Amino acid sequence: MKRCITAIWLLVFLLPIWAQQPLTIDSCMQLARQNNPQLRKSQLNVQRAEQVKAQAFTKYFPQIQGTGFAYHALHPLVEVGIEDIGNQSIRELLLLVYENFGAEWGMPNSLNLFQHGYMFGVSALQPVFVGGKIIYGNRLAKVGVEAAKVQAQIDERDILEQTEEAYWLVYGLQQKQYIIDDAVALLDTLYETVNAAVNAGLALPSDLNQVTIRRNEIARKQLQLQSGIRLSRQALALAINVPQDEIVIAQDYNLPAMRDTALTPAEDVVTPEHELLALQMRAAELERKMVIADALPQIVLGANYSYSHLTAEMLKNGLGSKTGNGALFVTLQVPITGWWETAHKLKEKRIAIEQAQIDAQYIGTQLDMRNQQAYDQWIEAEAMLRLQQQVATQADEAYQQTLANYQAGRVTIIDLLQAQMTATQAAVDLTDAQIDYTIRLRRYNDLTQR
Repeated sequence: MKRCITAIWLLVFLLPIWAQQPLTIDSCMQLARQNNPQLRKSQLNVQRAEQVKAQAFTKYFPQIQGTGFAYHALHPLVEVGIEDIGNQSIRELLLLVYENFGAEWGMPNSLNLFQHGYMFGVSALQPVFVGGKIIYGNRLAKVGVEAAKVQAQIDERDILEQTEEAYWLVYGLQQKQYIIDDAVALLDTLYETVNAAVNAGLALPSDLNQVTIRRNEIARKQLQLQSGIRLSRQALALAINVPQDEIVIAQDYNLPAMRDTALTPAEDVVTPEHELLALQMRAAELERKMVIADALPQIVLGANYSYSHLTAEMLKNGLGSKTGNGALFVTLQVPITGWWETAHKLKEKRIAIEQAQIDAQYIGTQLDMRNQQAYDQWIEAEAMLRLQQQVATQADEAYQQTLANYQAGRVTIIDLLQAQMTATQAAVDLTDAQIDYTIRLRRYNDLTQR
């Protein structure tokens, strides 16, 4: 029992620690796929398209429906008296019979029909030929599902790119924070050294002022970084849909290394946007065929069965009282004046197809330019990273040499502060170059589906 209690208390204390596991780029991508509301909407759009496809498929089967009817009138719907009979001889004969035997036989002097009754039935309609509209409708619904899936793929790629940029922004700002913190630590040590030298009369107060000015500049950058980190954490939290206080970025992530030989530009790449344009053209063509189907004759085979009780008791068999009946029928519908309207609809659909072709050509060219631009930006980022690595190495070596010269009394405090500022800025710029290279490489690979 003591062991169980100890284990429970350990779980209580360790759960907050486990909940704050540092986020990596892969975990952020997974969270974005699971939690991002825009991605969820895209997935729901796919489900909606699949339901539309299922609806279209039901048109292949008979359409069955049941009907029912009941009534009760205040007065009979049909009332026929002896005086209403037009033939005089028959009217006189009936009057004679009624006067002599009506009271004895209980005969009324009028006939009342249909005061109450009911009827119900079931019918089935099976389209035999509707101009191919059912076939084209199912094909169009299938295209809709494919388009929804492709659009969801595009949305996922774009949102993951946004998530990645937000992640690297937080990562980069935190890396800069570490660089600035190291610079602050060096300046604090230098301040103590120069202050002691000034008190001993070995340095001028102006040297201490220079160090103080530099410390103030670094403090201002620290405030800016803290504000930037806070805003970037909000953007990442929004992208992956988690509380901001759970955003803890792992700092031991290895950025991708540069390739020894750069890839050549991808040619004839079929991106999801190209697929979506092709689907739009297919949809426009199917819509044109559906317009033609509306103008063609339609043949429908049907069957019906009904049961009725109309309560016309004085007629033979009660005029269908409590009887059933069924029938088979065929309907032929030929639109005559519809061709006029159809001709204009066909012209409209031809224009829509032409517009889709123009979009496919124009947007296709833009997509090719986008891929080429992504390649150029990647190559540029790679060149900038190589150059910035050299600059950072040289700036750090220059700082170390200036520090040694300062300690030997060969340079002034201004030279040392300038060298330290240059090395710090070079390290910050190197972080930016590394992150920019990572983002550009990932974007190019995503666009070209490498």
